Amino acid sequence: MSGKMILGAQMYTVRDFTKTNEDFARTMERLAKIGYKYVQVSGIGKEVTPEAIAKASKDTGLKVVLTHTAVDRILNETDKVIEEHDLYGCDGVGIGGIFMYRPFNLESFKRFADDFAPAIEKIKKAGKHFLYHNHMFEFEKCEGKLYLDHILEASPDIEFTLDVHWVQAGGADPAQYIEKYADKIFTTHLKDFTVVDNERKFAAVGEGNMNFDRIIEASVKCGIKNHMVEQDTVPEGADPFDCLETSYKNIMTCYGQYFEQ
Repeated sequence: MSGKMILGAQMYTVRDFTKTNEDFARTMERLAKIGYKYVQVSGIGKEVTPEAIAKASKDTGLKVVLTHTAVDRILNETDKVIEEHDLYGCDGVGIGGIFMYRPFNLESFKRFADDFAPAIEKIKKAGKHFLYHNHMFEFEKCEGKLYLDHILEASPDIEFTLDVHWVQAGGADPAQYIEKYADKIFTTHLKDFTVVDNERKFAAVGEGNMNFDRIIEASVKCGIKNHMVEQDTVPEGADPFDCLETSYKNIMTCYGQYFEQ
């Protein structure tokens, strides 16, 4: 594998097209046709089997880099989750958030750390990475520190799926946090937004207001390898595959020299 960064598709963007094994396979084919060679498996239907995921990965050549896996499965079926990730050839075991630990405070972050410690230890011993996906609330402060720092102090073995949109929505500079947490970032979520009628709206990468020049510059500088394109919602009537294709083309046009082709 080259020393260049990799660009993948976060399948949560096309979650409505991954409800069955057949849907999942067709979606993987469409993502490969756009040009993606990597994916994050997230938001898929409960009917989709691990065997179907592995087969679609093999058939299309799309490598599964990480997942978002249900919290209860990571906690209660850790060994099986690890086996499934072995089947995919995937080293990143991620969660999409910790909203079940509301209200957020130092005690709830301690409960999160205590609850997940046994699973994280097993995942780590299996040679894999436990990944924490941030949203906006982690950029609130408590006792002079960001929640994000408190979470990391409580659970030092986590790594980050750093969502650059939510960093900026939290009032912080994504490039600065890429540099700050460089040794903890397994992947980014490259996500853009624009403003319509004074409201923030998700957009294809390069079509909104995020400073991707700085984000990519910081990622190159810090050696952040994995980057997943995500768009939580698309405009009414738009095709999410078209949005992922626009993101792909914009990134490769502007920053292609830094990514595997």
